[in-house]
Amino acid sequence: MQDAVKLSLDGAWDFQIDPSDGDDILSLKEWRTVQVPMPWQAQFDDLRQYNGTAWHRRRFDWNEATDGKAAMLHFGAVDYHAIVWLNGRRVGEHEGGYLPFEFDVTDALQQGENVLVVRVVDASDDRSRYADFPFTEVPHGKQSWYGPIGGIWQSVTLELRPAVHIVAVKLTPLPAEHAIDIAATLNAALPEGGALTATVFDPAGQSVATAQLDADGCGRAVLADAPQLWSPATPALYRVETTLVAGEMQHALAATCGFRTVEARNGRIYLNGAPIYLRGVLDQAYYPGTIYTPPSLEFLEDQARKAKALGLNCLRIHIKIEDPRYYEVADRFGLLVWTEIPNWVLLSDAADRRIKETFRAMVARDWNHPSIIAWTLVNENWGADLPRNPEHRRWLADFYHEAKQIDPTRLIVDNSACCDNFHVAGDLEDFHHYRAIPDHAKQWDEWVADFAGRESTWVWAQDYLQERRPDLPLIVSEFGNWGLPNPAAIQENGREPWWFETGHEWGDGIVYPHAMPQRFTDHGLDRVFGSMQDFARNAQEHMARSLHYEITTMRLLPSVAGYIITEFTDVHWECNGLLTMQREVKQGLDTLFTPLNQDNVVTLRPQRWSGRPGETLVVDVGTFGTDGECSDGVIEWQAGEAQGRLDAPGGAVDAPLTTPGMVTVIARWLTGEGGAVVATNVVELACVETPQPTQALCVVDDVALATTLRALGYTVAETLSSTVEAQTVLVARRYTRELEAAVQAGARLLLLAGQPSAEGKEAVRLPVGAVIAREGTPWQGDWATAFSWIKKQGPFAALPGDPLLEMEYAPVMPDTILVGLPAWAYRTHNWAGLALGWIHKPVSLLAEMPYGRGQVAITTFKLNAQTLAEDVVAQTIFAGALALFA
Repeated sequence: MQDAVKLSLDGAWDFQIDPSDGDDILSLKEWRTVQVPMPWQAQFDDLRQYNGTAWHRRRFDWNEATDGKAAMLHFGAVDYHAIVWLNGRRVGEHEGGYLPFEFDVTDALQQGENVLVVRVVDASDDRSRYADFPFTEVPHGKQSWYGPIGGIWQSVTLELRPAVHIVAVKLTPLPAEHAIDIAATLNAALPEGGALTATVFDPAGQSVATAQLDADGCGRAVLADAPQLWSPATPALYRVETTLVAGEMQHALAATCGFRTVEARNGRIYLNGAPIYLRGVLDQAYYPGTIYTPPSLEFLEDQARKAKALGLNCLRIHIKIEDPRYYEVADRFGLLVWTEIPNWVLLSDAADRRIKETFRAMVARDWNHPSIIAWTLVNENWGADLPRNPEHRRWLADFYHEAKQIDPTRLIVDNSACCDNFHVAGDLEDFHHYRAIPDHAKQWDEWVADFAGRESTWVWAQDYLQERRPDLPLIVSEFGNWGLPNPAAIQENGREPWWFETGHEWGDGIVYPHAMPQRFTDHGLDRVFGSMQDFARNAQEHMARSLHYEITTMRLLPSVAGYIITEFTDVHWECNGLLTMQREVKQGLDTLFTPLNQDNVVTLRPQRWSGRPGETLVVDVGTFGTDGECSDGVIEWQAGEAQGRLDAPGGAVDAPLTTPGMVTVIARWLTGEGGAVVATNVVELACVETPQPTQALCVVDDVALATTLRALGYTVAETLSSTVEAQTVLVARRYTRELEAAVQAGARLLLLAGQPSAEGKEAVRLPVGAVIAREGTPWQGDWATAFSWIKKQGPFAALPGDPLLEMEYAPVMPDTILVGLPAWAYRTHNWAGLALGWIHKPVSLLAEMPYGRGQVAITTFKLNAQTLAEDVVAQTIFAGALALFA
């Protein structure tokens, strides 16, 4: 067997941009040094946003004879358009930013020094310059979010092969037949008298089958015994070595594959004939320092280990065709992969051609990977207009059926849908939905129940219902919450990462990271959380608790077949990753998230999340497997010193509250005679000691509220008059001229501002700021997650837990906010607040201010007759607000 000669051309290259889009390298007088593979945006601060033309040049020595051989110059990926010269001879060009290409450079290669030049165009949408491939008509993925990617971002090699050689080997395992169909592609016709053979090696490296391939390179290798199946639990890989022999000429190419089947039926994804519960995570595959290029194989392996340790079984590679090493790692580690065509913007005829060429090429490149189980054609309607354009709906339905012909072995998702867009055809019924927890926990539960019921009209195009199978797996394919990192922990080279200066154009500027520590201090949050480190810990644990709640809701509805969390890692300013950008696992996930992110789970769902000492709270406990509720085994539970057992599938348990503070409820699901632990889970309840009512109140225009407060022990009047005693606190839901005059004269007013401030000439302005609705504003907080807090000090010290508000606050989470509080007042007079993204747009939920001779406290928490009658947290916030007047 002849040894192959393969030269890596990775490393330092000469580089320079060419804003004139020239075609003559001799016009360049100065050069920089760039590392290949890596986009130029990752290497130069002044080129982070550069689109256009750039030149790469590499000198290398070559001393091998090429007689009777082929010298193949291979590029893993270059974004976007490349023209290649070797020693002044143009050897080829390629369009497309994600897939490999190679040229036969035998005639251009010379002994001694060689000069390789690559002209790369990373186009903008300036059609006067880039009419042939404008940005909006090419697959580009998240470059529209995080900035352009240009240059040679995957490896470059020069390989000496026989004149006739194997270019690729397609392996199609057939588990039922104990066989592998093999299709070898040659660069030329098989020489007369030549032979192609294939040998199959099992996971232990033993030869288990051979096959003689025909002149077209096709054949079947049949194993004597049943193959080992590939799965996340047992990622068994078979290696197939294909050999070409023609006289003295020999060439071999090895490839790996795995025996596995994937189907969508009976409401589940079936892997190897058994149902699985999909526990996936969105991975945009952006990397610290290198942006698009994986830093190393070891880096990919490390993050795969962390994914497995978190209980994940699937990675959804988001609108990016990743470096092949990523899929190789997924194959070896046992991670399912759901991958996608990078999106475009404008569905023109040229875009249609590029999209379908890209799909065929990505399927061809990655056919052998058993980890890949699904392809997405369109994400969230990007690049199409499904709601309004019937031609686009027809195009996508036809594309789905074409894709199924191209790859019938995997699942095809037509449009991974959200908002007002939908499916027209496909193998999964998936949808994206984001909600802040606890703010919109009720809406999350209602949405999941609607989705799980399969009767919604918003999931599927009404003119394509004939394509909707009733047993498609239901997948919540995007949801998640933010967990901010500590800026000090993610520095690069001793300073803020460059992307801290990005994101200002998104979401009203709420995702702009720069100066977050300064905002933390300026808004007085250091007085609430202590240090930035403590805030980051609380924020990340809050994310873990939010995911715990959302996943529990889905597991309680067995018709939901799985989920994809947004996302695996933070990506620049988008901080909803389970890992930071630097691949550090966020805090709280190990105890709050991972135990619930498993095939088999024991769920805990409190009917109420808070109570007083001496009360018991009912917690619903259940056991669920990959295909729904499970009845095997027993559940052991503990809450403080109380404990008990109940048979699976569970039921309701009473958790006693004894001492003020957070009470942890622990559950363990055991099966078998030895009591093997199948699953564990924890949830926290709030035990709150409410201060005794001592305050005299005058409730204005709310009979129900007055009745509730009397039942709680308050002394309550209901008539506002000039004779109201000085110690009496006025309580009202609407600010009026009469109340304004009373406060100016020295009264104290607690305004329960659950409704937006009145507008118009007759409206009475608040002493400070205005109350507005959250809905329809960035403060809705469901995407770049809003985080709400209360200063659990002084009058609010009876509220247990960290400052960020968790599920015990769900009944009182406000639909309105107090805006316009001056910065000095926010620091010193604000007791509860809400901010967005990287600590932007802080608003108040409870503030106290002097006004005239009197004093006003304004809160937007839902403190009404119902919540105050039923909820101890509402009662404690109300009592704390009254104490502000002491």
